[in-house]
Amino acid sequence: MGFSAVLYRGFRQVKAGVELIPGAHRAYKWITTRTGEGKVYEIARGPMAGLRWRRRNCLPFWYHLGIYEPETSRFLAAHLRPGDTFWDLGANAGYHTLIAARAVGAAGRVVAVEPDPATCEILREQLQLNGIGNCTVVQAAVSDRAGRTLLVRRASDPRGNALQQIDNPAIDNKEGDLVEVPSLTLDDLSALHPAPRLIKMDIEGAEVLALPAGKRLLSGAGRPQRLLVAVHGEEARTFCHRFLRDIGYELEPAPDLDAHSLVAVAR
Repeated sequence: MGFSAVLYRGFRQVKAGVELIPGAHRAYKWITTRTGEGKVYEIARGPMAGLRWRRRNCLPFWYHLGIYEPETSRFLAAHLRPGDTFWDLGANAGYHTLIAARAVGAAGRVVAVEPDPATCEILREQLQLNGIGNCTVVQAAVSDRAGRTLLVRRASDPRGNALQQIDNPAIDNKEGDLVEVPSLTLDDLSALHPAPRLIKMDIEGAEVLALPAGKRLLSGAGRPQRLLVAVHGEEARTFCHRFLRDIGYELEPAPDLDAHSLVAVAR
């Protein structure tokens, strides 16, 4: 385990411990959401080293330390090569988008899809700050149909934003502001953008809706060679495993990734 992974897990353990102490979590949130708003940091370590990040207090403070989800960051850096096309579905503020944009280079392409309009603005800001021109940002939810849908927006931490229609005990979508956002399918996206070699999907339970609505992309010629899917709950894991296997993917062991990550490789 690398230093960044140890540090990241340490921060998460401290946060979990703080949440058990009455009143301490409120103090933790106050400190970590009121420090450095708007300040630009140069990231010193990991695949983001040398890139810049503008601190936004609605996001975890460890983003600008270069240690956020280090296993996922290393996975993307290892499996993307110059000239590739990468889709970041559920891109949030663009941490992994930036890593991918660097990895694929000027000859490659990144499509970052994020439903929340406010988070999309932060994503665009980070791309502009780093002079990245090989990324297209799509403000939409990836789901089972094109049109409009309702997003439950958690202002305290937009990483947990989820579609209202998701019925999954692993997803907290009962409280928050409702925002109507555009929705599209994977197949819709493939009609507008080059097919990706690698997809990262972290869409808070909507993976069970999005994957079947991308059957043409995922089973056709030129389909993605590898998918990294964050699955939310055991039912979602079982569904995604079965669906991907049935259309010609096999699961690849990924012991270094979080337990909720599923890696599928085209056979």
